[in-house]
Amino acid sequence: MTKNPGIDKKILDEAYKRGYDYLLRWRACAPTVFAAVMDTLGYEDNPTVNDVWKATIGLTGGTGNMAIGTCGAMAGAAAAISYSFGFTKEDIEKDYVKMLNVCGVVAEVGKRMQEKYGHIQCQEVQFHHWGKSYRFTNPKAGLEFMKMWQETKENFECHKVTGDLTRWAVEKILEYNPQFSKRK
Repeated sequence: MTKNPGIDKKILDEAYKRGYDYLLRWRACAPTVFAAVMDTLGYEDNPTVNDVWKATIGLTGGTGNMAIGTCGAMAGAAAAISYSFGFTKEDIEKDYVKMLNVCGVVAEVGKRMQEKYGHIQCQEVQFHHWGKSYRFTNPKAGLEFMKMWQETKENFECHKVTGDLTRWAVEKILEYNPQFSKRK
């Protein structure tokens, strides 16, 4: 699975499982992936990480549950990868290339998502899975989506997306920022 043979497959499998399982807890793709990545890398009890987690909630469901923005799983992965670099506002102000480097790594994950799921935009990923998309802000559409989720909970497509995005984000962090991991 990993494109980098130096990364332990067990860690990546754990990342996938967390990304898959955490979606049941919050039913929100962006914070699911962010938390699953951070927990896999040993940041479960980090107060700063837990504060950043709060900022990912609104990125869910294609941003604000509108489905027209970036898939929340991709947004959560981007947030985790960005956080792993540790750059401050001042770092980026002094050296713009640092921001470009972060974006390049995020884009690697985005390309993998496009390869597997056809797109990084929420509504397009939905079309890939179900041949239609749901505007979660529409109560009727939201109820239809939740009903579908309840009926297929153990094999719901969004779980696979959050699992994959968590795995790929952890893989990229370990490839580009191995010192970020607190795992022993």
